[in-house]
Amino acid sequence: MPAPASPFGLVIFDHDGVLVDSEIIAMDIICELLAEHGVPTTVDEAIVAYLGGSLDVVMDVIEERGTPVDRADFDRRFHEALFAGFRQRLVPIPGVVELLDALREAGIPFVIASSGSSARVDLGVTMTELAAYFPEHVRTTRDHVDRAKPFPDLFLLAAERAGVDPADCVVIEDSPHGVEAAHRAGMRVVGLAHRTPAERLSDADWIVHDTSAILPLILST
Repeated sequence: MPAPASPFGLVIFDHDGVLVDSEIIAMDIICELLAEHGVPTTVDEAIVAYLGGSLDVVMDVIEERGTPVDRADFDRRFHEALFAGFRQRLVPIPGVVELLDALREAGIPFVIASSGSSARVDLGVTMTELAAYFPEHVRTTRDHVDRAKPFPDLFLLAAERAGVDPADCVVIEDSPHGVEAAHRAGMRVVGLAHRTPAERLSDADWIVHDTSAILPLILST
């Protein structure tokens, strides 16, 4: 039986919070580092301010409050703590393996575009056994562009590397920054409200609460 047709030539996955359940780990660490730099922040506040953005945004906020930041040291400490957390606690988002298998069966290609570093994404997909679905050449990260989300650069580069017109791409995102970036790239967006409150994804074209609802949207839209 032939695979069902899809209007999309490429599915672009964010990494953190869409493929791997890493956002809560990252927010815990960001709150600890912010407090050390005189910017006490709750996890809920961090989710609102930093979810889906790059670490540069966190350091910018600290400096705007008047505290100089050793950016290289801040980045090193964050990633050391994050990678330790990945090795201890990281799991895939529920249902994502089944979704990837279904996309493969339907013949729809998929890639990653993440505001995280390549090292972060590489470890994330390795620890959750998703690396077989995402070989290195389909992982576009913060290291490959000058500007992270909410700028469209990551998504545009991911589409270019895949040889697919941006208008034929659909993005799976869990953050307002990511939704904005995808729209600025001329792509449609599915907002995954797994940990992110659905109201924060209100600008997405569609909002789902679990991964099982994504494939029907991709196949029927």
